Amino acid sequence: MGQGVAEAERERELSKQALAGDVSALGARVRDELDWRSRLRRDGFRYAVIGTAAVLLTVSVVVLRSRRQKKGGEPAAVTSLDDVAAQLEEIREELARRRKESGPLWQKLALRAATTAAAAGGAAVARRAMERLAGSDEPAHSTDPDPRA
Repeated sequence: MGQGVAEAERERELSKQALAGDVSALGARVRDELDWRSRLRRDGFRYAVIGTAAVLLTVSVVVLRSRRQKKGGEPAAVTSLDDVAAQLEEIREELARRRKESGPLWQKLALRAATTAAAAGGAAVARRAMERLAGSDEPAHSTDPDPRA
């Protein structure tokens, strides 16, 4: 009977060692799953692909909606700096009207961003128009009394 008890003790010790190994392996696996750096190393490419696809989808939806909402087919051709100044003034007036309307914070921030973008775009269009006028040997001056426009 002493030999059977010794055999049972040995099997019990072997089972305890196997369980301890399994518990340590499981603990390492849980730590690895919870560690964001190792997860990023392992799955970073997948996250990048998913993020890129989401950004491309969002941009394409925005572009398609803006094209669908355009009223005129083609943008008006800019013939002089006076036309650019008039268009910019119309944009400023529309933005000023919309700025006075109350709305949520994100809308106000988006409107301010649009104002900044419109000013930058107007400056770029004016610069191109000036380059075109200078390239065609026409006088590159404006008859507009307001130099800010």
